[in-house]
Amino acid sequence: MGFELPISTRVTVRPGPQGHVVVVQARARLWSMLFLMGWLGMWSFAGFSILDILASGSMKPGLSMFVMLWMVPWALGWLYGAANLLWMLAGEERLSISKTEVVKTVHTPILSRSWRYDPAHIGNVRRNTVGQPIFGAQAADNPLGKSGGVAFDYGQTTVTFGTSIDDAEARLIMEALNDGLGRTGVAA
Repeated sequence: MGFELPISTRVTVRPGPQGHVVVVQARARLWSMLFLMGWLGMWSFAGFSILDILASGSMKPGLSMFVMLWMVPWALGWLYGAANLLWMLAGEERLSISKTEVVKTVHTPILSRSWRYDPAHIGNVRRNTVGQPIFGAQAADNPLGKSGGVAFDYGQTTVTFGTSIDDAEARLIMEALNDGLGRTGVAA
């Protein structure tokens, strides 16, 4: 019987062009993924069945207007579920660190969003321990929210990075961030 590996399977730190690149893979939650796949399948079947009925013209005019309006939140719900599933399957957060800039990127195979930060305005690198509700911008696995496991102050705002990471992974990221910014001897 072997030991558990003492390394993170989700967080990697590698040398970048002028510093470090930290990559945090999205947490793959098996039961959530299975639920979302089933839900998306049923949601898609129901939606396309309704679209077929609308296209055939067999629905009463007043009811068809209601159903067409209902399709808007239906489509938004489908997009939300698909985006969550895509995030769990292939999403990642990247932090490219150098003495001249820090770039935070939230990436999926379809969409990507980046933010650039001037290192002169970065301070107070720390572990982020804010409570994490289930839904919304503060949700535990929302990479666009404020739930990242590492935080730093950027002027008068707080930037977070690394959703659903543990303390050891956060320490690894904080060390890479401080080292990449040339801040040696800073406690992580």
